[in-house]
Amino acid sequence: MTPKTPASLLLAAVVAFAILLLAIPVRADLPVVVENQDASRTITWNTTTATGFVLQNASLAGGRAVLAWQTASVSWPTANQFLSNGTADANVSVLGSGLELRADVSNHVANGDFETDSNWSFSAGAKGNVTAAWDATGRQAVLGHASSAASETPWDKMDSLANWMYSASANVTGGSLTSESALQREGAGALNVTFAMGSGQSLYAGAVRSSAVNWSINDRLLIWVRTFSVSAPLSFNVTAQVNGGFRTTTAQPLALGWQELVVDLDELGPAVERSALQFVLLRINGQNVPTTSVYFDDARLANAKVFTESAIVSQAFVKENATTQAMGSAILAFDWVVPDAAGVQSVSASVGLNGPSVERTFAAGPSGSWQSLVLDVSPWASAAGAYTLAFRFEVAVDNTSASSAHVRIDNVSVTFPNRRNGTYLSDAVPLGVASQFPAVTWTASIPASTSVLLGLRSGNNSSPTSASWSSWETWPSPGTYSVSLPGARYVQVRVELGTTNASLSPRMSAMVLETRHRAAEGSVIADVFHVAGPDFLGWRSFAATSNRSVGTSIAFYVGDGSYWTPVPLTGTISGFAGTNISWKAVLQTVDGLQTPAVSRVDVVYEYLGEIVNVFITPFSPPAIVSGSTFKFQARAADAGNHTVSVPLFTWDTDDRTGQVLNDGTYVAGTPGPHNVTAAVPGLGIFGTVRVTVIEKPPLPAQLEFLPYALAVVAVIGLAYGAYEFAIRRMFAIDDVFLISRDGRLIMHNTRRMRADRDEDILTGMLTAILSFVRDADPEEDGDLRRFELGGKTTLLERGQNVFVSAVYSGRVPRWAAKDLRRFVADLETRFGEAFAKWTGAREDLPDLKEATHRFVSRVRYRSARKDSGRSQ
Repeated sequence: MTPKTPASLLLAAVVAFAILLLAIPVRADLPVVVENQDASRTITWNTTTATGFVLQNASLAGGRAVLAWQTASVSWPTANQFLSNGTADANVSVLGSGLELRADVSNHVANGDFETDSNWSFSAGAKGNVTAAWDATGRQAVLGHASSAASETPWDKMDSLANWMYSASANVTGGSLTSESALQREGAGALNVTFAMGSGQSLYAGAVRSSAVNWSINDRLLIWVRTFSVSAPLSFNVTAQVNGGFRTTTAQPLALGWQELVVDLDELGPAVERSALQFVLLRINGQNVPTTSVYFDDARLANAKVFTESAIVSQAFVKENATTQAMGSAILAFDWVVPDAAGVQSVSASVGLNGPSVERTFAAGPSGSWQSLVLDVSPWASAAGAYTLAFRFEVAVDNTSASSAHVRIDNVSVTFPNRRNGTYLSDAVPLGVASQFPAVTWTASIPASTSVLLGLRSGNNSSPTSASWSSWETWPSPGTYSVSLPGARYVQVRVELGTTNASLSPRMSAMVLETRHRAAEGSVIADVFHVAGPDFLGWRSFAATSNRSVGTSIAFYVGDGSYWTPVPLTGTISGFAGTNISWKAVLQTVDGLQTPAVSRVDVVYEYLGEIVNVFITPFSPPAIVSGSTFKFQARAADAGNHTVSVPLFTWDTDDRTGQVLNDGTYVAGTPGPHNVTAAVPGLGIFGTVRVTVIEKPPLPAQLEFLPYALAVVAVIGLAYGAYEFAIRRMFAIDDVFLISRDGRLIMHNTRRMRADRDEDILTGMLTAILSFVRDADPEEDGDLRRFELGGKTTLLERGQNVFVSAVYSGRVPRWAAKDLRRFVADLETRFGEAFAKWTGAREDLPDLKEATHRFVSRVRYRSARKDSGRSQ
């Protein structure tokens, strides 16, 4: 063997180095093109640097594209900014440019003259019968109760005897029940019960209701009763049958003349049991009563007002410094009046100061006039701490009539001597969006014996007292500090001013709180990538590697730089055309602390590669009789199973007495197993199928009429051939489309050598088919199974995992729909699981092309299983 020359070795090294340079990108952050094993290439963008990207409100951090930070601040350079964003307690005032402790003795009760309702808490009774409110006209606190008579519903006017009957016990004589039209209380009449009672217990006379009574929605019965004589004591009550037993109300004594009685219906049972009372009896009780009459009139239903409730007006305050218990060290003073108290059982008013507590009761003055009360509470208010001043007004009512009672409070003060500690507290300051807090800077003047404590806390709602807010973070000295508060949408500021020397005060001057948050929206746009070379076939898939937390989102788009089409996070982009591609990611967040992130994007496209396989169909031919012929077809494909055009295959066989013609027709020779091979000239790439040749069966001697039988067979064969030729001339299956359930094109098979000649018609058909598939209702089979376009007829059939559409030219035979359904059933049986999990890669369905060819190439479709069975 002749050794290689140095020149040839150098040439090989140069070629290898050039290939290496093509395979390795210049920069890792530029798009990297990776060769796949299926005649496809993956373009990969890594977001490590900004090269090759256009960033808008976005930045790259840690190998990811994220929303950019935006900075802001809460800046209060003077005390006025503090006060415009919150409130200071009574011990803090603004002097000059800062917050200071108030120097003079002042009222610890804020808004004690009730010029507004602020600082006070107004708490009504549990059921709202006694209320506490601010009187905007009189500028006073008002506690009290006022209600009209209970709403009455007419039940029975008792103008006639309708539904009423007389009823009496033993030892009651001369009894009757009549309707009287004179001396009634109202209306046209009244019921008159006339009776005389002897001696004995439980004697009664009265009127009984003959029909059922529904007293479920009211708890009181109001009725007018008139007596003409009370020489013997009489009483009135009501009885009724409830759940098979009798119940009675409390007997009420009767006076002479008309009187309105109120009966407590709750004594007959709870409301649920009073919906169908039987034998309701209006009963007069007594003994040794001479003959007399009692009138009943105007019975009404109502709900009683029964309560004992208190309303409270209160205010909490903090006393920073302790004082002595000497007289005059703590004074509580206020004005009050009880202007009315009618229709109530009782009223009481009191004032209390807790911590230790003192409570004093005060009553109405002469003719409801205003009174002033000054209480020395020094023994109970000497300690420093929190106090609550509360005025309580209690009202008791048990009736159905109108009632009212009120107390008014004004000019409230609690005073202590000397300067006291004070606190400024801001409102929940909105930041617009959840933010982080990098640092705080504040300035203050703090003399000896005084102190300033700045506090910050954060939360995500406007109520700082809610449990979701953070704890306070505090700093006792002016300066600039890092802040460790959790990020949030609100911040609250607290300034605590203190002193141990009543003549000195610190001063809080200014504060700046730095904040930052993520942009609400940003985008990342990749530079346009161009696929060079004539081998490009089409785009396959798009896949993005990203992170999306709660409150964030990413929308992806592909385009050629002039337009954008939305794509899913992972999915097919087979519909995208052209050799230029770019992608855009739109990042959004509603939480300023959260951002979505993009770290990588992969786009795959397919190309026409070198021939690596030759496929011969059918792959499993039936047994062939020696001397007969069988037609094979060959197809060359690249690694992605893309068909590569080959002008002519070289056919061969190891059958010594057989041969394969240039068109793939195999002439069977010697019986036994043999190989039939189709090769691509010049490449050494070939495909092989295994055939079995069987001997030609001998002709039985008995067949003396064989020549005639052969003639008949020939005639039949010619007739069938003519019939099949005629059928094939009448119609043909030009194209078969296999489409996934989500609308992706799985495969297109055609019998035509030049499908591009009908490109416009084919494009229109595919568009119509895909539109039908996308719009079809997945819960129904749909009615569209056939349509015509461009002089061709399209049949549609739906399987469990795939749609199949066959495009016919010519006259479609009547069995075409049945053959198409059989074809779809065979596809689902053979490829159903692969269809359901199909990722878009055609190598996942290696035998699908052959299966569709059986359908396209035959007049009548039969499954491979049936053909195989018939040939054996």
